[in-house]
Amino acid sequence: MEVIKLPKKFRMVCYEIMDGKEEALTALETFADKYPHQVAAIKAEVAYFNLDYETALNLDLTVLPWLEEWYYSNVSDEHMIAMAVAALRLHRERELMEALTKEQARIRAENGRPQRDRFCDILMDYLKRGIMPFADNDKNYPYHEPEEPQTKEQLWAKLVEQNKKLSPDDPDAKRKLYNHCCMFGTARDAVDLFEEIQGVPMADSSYRDAIARYIYLGDREKALQTAERLATERLWVVAGPTQVRPMTFFEDPNLREFLLEPDTLQRIREAAFIDNGNLVRK
Repeated sequence: MEVIKLPKKFRMVCYEIMDGKEEALTALETFADKYPHQVAAIKAEVAYFNLDYETALNLDLTVLPWLEEWYYSNVSDEHMIAMAVAALRLHRERELMEALTKEQARIRAENGRPQRDRFCDILMDYLKRGIMPFADNDKNYPYHEPEEPQTKEQLWAKLVEQNKKLSPDDPDAKRKLYNHCCMFGTARDAVDLFEEIQGVPMADSSYRDAIARYIYLGDREKALQTAERLATERLWVVAGPTQVRPMTFFEDPNLREFLLEPDTLQRIREAAFIDNGNLVRK
């Protein structure tokens, strides 16, 4: 199966859909004959974030055998996880399991990609057990503090011992201390540091760690605000312009819970529409 390269006109339409421009969905249809699977995947993402799981799952079932047309596996993983979520919500587990079994047979016959084959098994296991994907296998869900957490002062002292040149005013040093607090410190110290370093570029995982700790501390609103920030940062657009919605949120049990409620989903969707200039459009 060949990887599909999209023309610039198609990519520009994707960016407009990413920005929430409804009229771009009409323009998208002009590419349906030549790029049917990419168009269907984009429409599925829009449907997921409109809580229209029926439409989303139906579209993704048509895309499933063609996910290798994307160069990066991110798109495949994200859509397959979202399909599992939709199937569980709609009680269509058996239908999706049959589709995944058929997909495994295709993979083994055509290319034998063990990673995709194994991922089908993982998702089918969750479907059989009626459990949302990775809800039983995520260090942040539910988050628990270390048995003997260290204070940020203790952790800073250890960092300085390793690198005498570290300055407490250096954003990179604060980011490093935040990461250590997430691993070895208290939830309160971690979120306090997270708020201090707002404006400093951070990885997707840094936001997810903060969200888990806000939830642990009982501050769901702060967790949601952080999810909104993550949506606006568009760190979820890593595999190509067809990623028009933050589908990575379906992978994270804490973020996923926000997607399952209309009010919180709307806030995240609208935050994702904001173009903060971080994304290079090409």
